[in-house]
Amino acid sequence: ATLAGFFMTCTVAPWDMLRTKLMNQPTDAKLYNGFSDCLVKTVQEGGVLSLWRGFVPIWARFAPTATIQLITIEALYGICGFKAI
Repeated sequence: ATLAGFFMTCTVAPWDMLRTKLMNQPTDAKLYNGFSDCLVKTVQEGGVLSLWRGFVPIWARFAPTATIQLITIEALYGICGFKAI
């Protein structure tokens, strides 16, 4: 499940970074003209790998969640009489 959290973070981190940048921009002087503009400017300023900045804290948030979800679904399958994964 920790591995699932790792791959989930790999796919979610870039979008989370862009969403955070868009939400944190000042309302009176916007830095970005939408999602794609934010993506282009971020990659131009910091390179493609800058999209995964903050990876470890995001992974620290997702890994336990993925583990709890897997344990919960396994328990529910057992309670309901279904075969576990």
